[in-house]
Amino acid sequence: MKLFRNARVIPYLTEGFSGSLADLLVEGRFVKAILPVGTADCPEETEILDLHGKTVLPGLFDLHMHLYFSTEDFHVLGAKSQNEYVFDAIRYAGEFLRQGFTTIRDCGNVFDIGIALRDAVVAGTVPGPRIFTAGKCLTPTAKGNSTFPNLYDEVNTPEEILKAVRKEHAKGVDFIKYMATGSVANLNGEPGELITTRAEVFALQAAAESVGKYAGVHCHGKEGILLCAEAGIRTVEHASMMDDECIELILRKGGKTSIVPTLDPVVQLHRGHECGALPPALFRKIDQVYAHAADLVRATRAGVLTGWGTDSSCSFYARNVGYEFDVRREVGYTNEEILKQATINSARILGLEDCLGTLRAGKLADLVIVEGNPDEDILAMCRYPWAVYLEGRRCY
Repeated sequence: MKLFRNARVIPYLTEGFSGSLADLLVEGRFVKAILPVGTADCPEETEILDLHGKTVLPGLFDLHMHLYFSTEDFHVLGAKSQNEYVFDAIRYAGEFLRQGFTTIRDCGNVFDIGIALRDAVVAGTVPGPRIFTAGKCLTPTAKGNSTFPNLYDEVNTPEEILKAVRKEHAKGVDFIKYMATGSVANLNGEPGELITTRAEVFALQAAAESVGKYAGVHCHGKEGILLCAEAGIRTVEHASMMDDECIELILRKGGKTSIVPTLDPVVQLHRGHECGALPPALFRKIDQVYAHAADLVRATRAGVLTGWGTDSSCSFYARNVGYEFDVRREVGYTNEEILKQATINSARILGLEDCLGTLRAGKLADLVIVEGNPDEDILAMCRYPWAVYLEGRRCY
């Protein structure tokens, strides 16, 4: 048994408790109770930790990252060996956990390392956060696919999509990743360009459902977003060029489609960070996507469920702790919106809201303890947490 005394909690992330200062009782892997300070009745052998008003958040989620993205230098990234990718993935997963992200979603990877690492974490072979992973990114043949060797499986008909989905399912993926529009990062790719067809997107949705999975679809452009909403795709990744028509269709279809913005690389490049060896044409595309950032905020406030994603490299992520919190603030999200996106919203997108996403008796004890008040100043999230617990076990 563990007792966290004098924990500052945020009401909209804490269920069944109305105050702002609490004692949290954790038993094994679960939160046992959230009580007024000084009222916990616990055994003598209870481990007691006085937090002195530090803020306790539920474990954070990142729904869009790539475990093998060790560097923003694509030439270096593409030249690595399979063994190097494995160790890079272990390091990146560890960095996420260190920053308080107890659940991550790997949106496509080389050599199925996401599957291997997920299983190794579950087995206790290596430490890491809870991992949900796709395998290869399924994609139509498109400009710039060669930019990321071994990442893509090209599929160009509904029949090929069905076969590829079944192969990914057989490998043990948690969901299917698919590319519906051009990519910012792919050489000569145009982010607004639709590279698939209506028949292919509907085939993807049907194929994923047939094996008990869902699809996360890369879409920057409006046409791709509309197709995904029409087909009932669960997550639109990036969703950069949202507009009123996209918002209206998502809501009219019952909100089955959620969006996972990834503003981290967009804003870092728009600000001029980490230019390195990136081609000049990339910055034109970045500015094109950045121009629509306010539309994402509008979509959220209209009722489109919005999750948390970063899509950055490990090298940048480790040097710029909490960068996504800052950039979401920059584009106009409130502190409450930001914190909900990184917790309860993302839990809902994954269907995990019954066990994660908020602090509540009976939920898993994923706890992130931070110094400062992020509900008042979101930049408190731009430094490493004071402590991180995964299912009641301290990791950092």
